[in-house]
Amino acid sequence: MKIEKRTEHLRSVRELNKVPGVLYGKTIQSVSVQMDEKELQDLLNKYGRTQTFTVKLEKESYQVYIKDIQKDIINKNHILSFDFQKVESGDMISAKVPLHISGRTIVQDKGFLVQVVYDAIEVEYQAGKKISHIDVDISQMALHEVLHVGDIVLPAGVKLNDDENKVVVHVAERKQIIETVEEEVISTEVKEETDSKEE
Repeated sequence: MKIEKRTEHLRSVRELNKVPGVLYGKTIQSVSVQMDEKELQDLLNKYGRTQTFTVKLEKESYQVYIKDIQKDIINKNHILSFDFQKVESGDMISAKVPLHISGRTIVQDKGFLVQVVYDAIEVEYQAGKKISHIDVDISQMALHEVLHVGDIVLPAGVKLNDDENKVVVHVAERKQIIETVEEEVISTEVKEETDSKEE
């Protein structure tokens, strides 16, 4: 994939349907770059923010991964800027990897509610290792059971960089959740009626 050095102002770059970015790493100086927005979106769709790929800048090729992406708040499909971090064989990558949660339907069919609190965790692994997601099977979880970050079995060569005590999934009773919501609605209605009488 080819990228270019950026020499124009940001507005001029975006008018050309290109996205401004930065290429940096331990052994190179930071370089302001730009690339076609569609090509950047294709890279994001294919590699996410967890896998490495090769880009070419002028006559040099670099192995990089998408360290950061800034998107438009209103139009999430519009990318405002990006960071490519150069890595070499043996380097370690720190990234937030999505969790692929399976078995949710099995738990829900028992009448339970599956509450997913976090859908990604921070891990570290060697550059070049193809990590797109981490599988988490919750099919055996019981009522009121909680899955913490530390309970997740990581692939070989992947090190946890996150808080082990963070709750990832909680299994609750659907009836209790409904009753709680109904109680909150009734409480709000009573309060509004009381406030109205006081006025």
